[in-house]
Amino acid sequence: MTTTPFRDALRSALLDNLALKVLSLAFALGFYAFINGAENAERALKVSVVSIMPPDNTNRQLMTQLPTEVTVTVRGSRSQLDDLRADDLGTLQIDLRSGKVGAIDLEPWMFHVPGGLVVKQIYPPTITLRWDDVITRPIPVQVARTGEVVPGFEVKGAIAVDPATVIARGPQSIVEVMQFARTAPFEVTSLTQGTYQRSLSLDPPLKGVTYDIDTVVATLEISRELISRTFERKVEVVGLPRAKTTPAVVSVRITGTPEDVNAMTPEGIVPRVEPRVSSADPTQTGSAYLDVLVDLGRVKAEVTPPKVLVKW
Repeated sequence: MTTTPFRDALRSALLDNLALKVLSLAFALGFYAFINGAENAERALKVSVVSIMPPDNTNRQLMTQLPTEVTVTVRGSRSQLDDLRADDLGTLQIDLRSGKVGAIDLEPWMFHVPGGLVVKQIYPPTITLRWDDVITRPIPVQVARTGEVVPGFEVKGAIAVDPATVIARGPQSIVEVMQFARTAPFEVTSLTQGTYQRSLSLDPPLKGVTYDIDTVVATLEISRELISRTFERKVEVVGLPRAKTTPAVVSVRITGTPEDVNAMTPEGIVPRVEPRVSSADPTQTGSAYLDVLVDLGRVKAEVTPPKVLVKW
């Protein structure tokens, strides 16, 4: 029997003056939203960094990498932060024209913040800078070759380069230790005898360094491949059959094309001395140091020792 009054009371509490109760609830929710929107909150935004570098005539080079962005944490009402964009803070401008700034402490006043908002944190808080003097220095040009010439031929000597040096300009700590300015390789594949010239581009220099030119002219000579053989041969004394030499035998090293060298026989190699041609008087007993002569036509001969003692 007690449940009926209870139900009536509950129904009355929920349904009596329903419109007024709904209006009160709406006001309460609106007030809550107003209070919640006015609460302080924080938001982190990325701000672009713009730098003004030193003019060229200061001869100063920045060696550290500047950040492209910094993170700025802004505090204020939630409603303002929801509408805030990174562009609203503008850009961070850094004046480096003196070329001497060692560190920059980032401060809130460096950023354009709308009224009602404050900068609470900046990351990184400091930008550390390292500078170097800019110098110029001549650097030798180095040309490498690639490929193989036709069999039976060989590259003669070193590759000639014009100009032989380039002027490197850049940070002193880098330019002073540079050894070469390298070029694209000289391709010799399938080349035979002759003189060849190429315009070769320089490889990009190290970061921060520039060259005064972009290309060089390289010249390369290719000749027939040469081989060498060595023979031990007795020295002949022309015009004095009884004369003797010390040493009696010399080494004759012949150099030429494979065809010419392989065609030579020991009997065809005759080292000799000619007392009558020298200032020595062969009619009198005596001695003299004379050059050892060898004639082999197209084959080059090198005698060791080049002089011998001749006694008659």
